Amino acid sequence: MNQDLDALSLIRELSGDDFERFKTAAQVLTSKTFIIRGIDKERELYDFTVRNVALFEAWFSCMNASLVRDESMGVIAFRGSGNTRIYFSRDEICAVLVLRLLYEDKKLEVSLTKFPIVSVRDFQDKYNAMTGEEIKKTALGRVLSRLSSCKLVSVESGDYTDPEGIIQLYPSIPLSIDRNALDIAVSALENKAEDDGE
Repeated sequence: MNQDLDALSLIRELSGDDFERFKTAAQVLTSKTFIIRGIDKERELYDFTVRNVALFEAWFSCMNASLVRDESMGVIAFRGSGNTRIYFSRDEICAVLVLRLLYEDKKLEVSLTKFPIVSVRDFQDKYNAMTGEEIKKTALGRVLSRLSSCKLVSVESGDYTDPEGIIQLYPSIPLSIDRNALDIAVSALENKAEDDGE
């Protein structure tokens, strides 16, 4: 038997409640990609997954997938093969890049909130500046709703188009786009803006 799969035998040692937690954590990871420690209702799943990471890694390796975890940020991410990946539209990709930049800007600020926050207006302004296009209200609502469902952000008011609405930036953002990919994307956007200006 493959040594990497030896940890699968740990599933027999789980209590009934822990087996239910295992199933729930696996479902959240495969459907929502992230488990975030700072989200109150996910704290227990996060702690359980960290304690049983060998079992989860063996389980997901059977489907050619893996886990990425950053305990300093409190995030566990599912990394699947091509047929399990989430695909974004152009607007959504641009929005994630903008959110990644905003996250970098805000993460070192002292705040009383659990996660860095920005207003919807700040997001719109940065998006418009980065893309050279104005994001329409319907596109804004659609993009923020989708990124919220992907657990990259949370909009506190629930109104994705309210300029005064507050967007919580989850620590899953840096795991969705690493620093190298961010630098490449920003460079491509800057080159596009220069080409359009000529």
